[in-house]
Amino acid sequence: MKHAILPTILLWLTIALILRVLATILANYPDYFPPNFDSLFLQGRESTFAGTYRAAFYVHIFSGPFVLANGLILLSDYVRRCHRRWHRWLGRVQVVVLLLFVLPSSAVMSQHAFGGWPAGLSFLLLSAATAACAIVGVIYARRRRYEQHRRWMLRTYILICSAFVLRILSGAAERIGVQEAEQAYVIAAWMSWVVPLGAFEIVERLRTH
Repeated sequence: MKHAILPTILLWLTIALILRVLATILANYPDYFPPNFDSLFLQGRESTFAGTYRAAFYVHIFSGPFVLANGLILLSDYVRRCHRRWHRWLGRVQVVVLLLFVLPSSAVMSQHAFGGWPAGLSFLLLSAATAACAIVGVIYARRRRYEQHRRWMLRTYILICSAFVLRILSGAAERIGVQEAEQAYVIAAWMSWVVPLGAFEIVERLRTH
C-alpha cells in the first residue's frame, strides 16, 4: 500500500508542476501581441523577429502548450481504459500537431537560440529525438504492441516536457545569481532533456530486471 501511495503522490505533484508552468507560459501571451521586446523571452530579439522566425515563433507558442496539455490526457489510465476511442483520436491529433507544427517551428527557432549554436544544437537534436520517439510509438500502436507503444510515447512526452524543465532550470540559475547567463542557459538546454530521458531509461531497466 505504501509503495503504491508514493508513486501516486509523485505523479500528482508532477502534473501540478506541469500545469503551473503551463499557466505561466500562457500568462506571458500579452507580451507577444504585439511583441514586447522588453519582455523576458523577446528581449534583444528585434533583429531576428521577422520572416521565418516570426512565423515559427507564433506557430510554436500556440502548438506547444496544446501538446503539453493533451499529453496529460493521453497518459491518463482512466482515459485509456474507459475512453479508448478518445484516446486514439487525441493520440492522432497529438502526433500530427507535434510533427507538423511543434517540431518544425522549434527547429527554425533553434537557429537563433539564446546561447548561440551550442543551445541551438541541443534544441535541434531534441526535436529530432522527439520526432523519432513519436514515430516509433505510432508504429508500435499500429502493430498492436501496446506496451512498447506506451514506453515510446512516454519518452516522447518526457522530451516534450523539456520545455518546462528548461524554464525551471533557467529560473533557478537566475535566482541564485549565476553570472554567465548564456553559459548557464546552454547547460540548462542540454540538461532539460538529456537528464530526464536518461533517468527514465534507468528506471525502465531497473523495472524490467
